[in-house]
Amino acid sequence: MSRNQIGTSWSGTHVILLQCSPFLNKTTSLYKSLHAPTEPIHSSCSETLSIYLSIGYSIAYVHSLIDGTVQYVLTK
Repeated sequence: MSRNQIGTSWSGTHVILLQCSPFLNKTTSLYKSLHAPTEPIHSSCSETLSIYLSIGYSIAYVHSLIDGTVQYVLTK
């Protein structure tokens, strides 16, 4: 089946990039793929992470960035 056929469903991975300040437990930003299911973010990073894990996302990678923040790559 051609992937460009009109009317066919898309199946793939949704991606969320969650950036947090680990020392303050503060959510600094959230980026998502175009059709990724989302929930409202919480100011607490641990709560935001908990919300996304509870709706079916899993942690694919965790990166420490140059500015001291931590970026979680979540996939569903």
